[in-house]
Amino acid sequence: MPARTEAHLQVTLTTSSPTISLSQLSPSTPFQLITTARIVSSSKESSPITRCTNKSILDNGGHGQHDGLFRGAFTIESISDPNRMIQLRFAGTPNYGGPPDTPNLREWPFLRFETIPAKGHGMLIVKHDLPLERMFRYEPTLKPADIKPGEKFRVSMSSLRLEWVSWWAFGNLEGDLKGKRFAKWQLPDEEGRMTDVMPGEEEPDINRLQAEGWVFSERHDHLTVGGDSDDTVFEFVE
Repeated sequence: MPARTEAHLQVTLTTSSPTISLSQLSPSTPFQLITTARIVSSSKESSPITRCTNKSILDNGGHGQHDGLFRGAFTIESISDPNRMIQLRFAGTPNYGGPPDTPNLREWPFLRFETIPAKGHGMLIVKHDLPLERMFRYEPTLKPADIKPGEKFRVSMSSLRLEWVSWWAFGNLEGDLKGKRFAKWQLPDEEGRMTDVMPGEEEPDINRLQAEGWVFSERHDHLTVGGDSDDTVFEFVE
């Protein structure tokens, strides 16, 4: 049996500024939530990791569906009154329709892939623009006029979006994975079973597809993600 492939990522959350102005709805330089991801352990320590960011805390948009902010990747609550929260996520459930009719995930317009450098060789930085207008877009109760200058809020990462893992593989988008096709399936589990073949779908011939340059995802549950617990606080100013 081949050695188990696995890795653990650590994500840190900071803000681009300790303050955000109540008088500027859409400033030229927006307030940002900044997530950084680094590899802290890996069965292939010399290799970077490329992962799909869809539905995760590392998804900052730029594609055909909605980003991590829209999906509730972060929560914001008042330091003085935890019941005063600013809802960033959309409360409904968008209908995106079915997936594209291709097994190559790189042809799916709403998916993005990012590479995290090998352990000890840097980190992936993902910035989420959060101007005042976007911060209050889906908040049903509080408005900017309800916030007093000097009020401080805490930003936290959603455990669901932090730990969300779909497609991932060892390698670099600009290196050994450049031009490769990303198969929508995971590699077989420890018992040799393909667990994500849809009903009525033909099981892929992994050896043939890999020989043709296709890359399959490692097992999703072999990549774990943790988040730093330090408070991330910002203050509203005039």
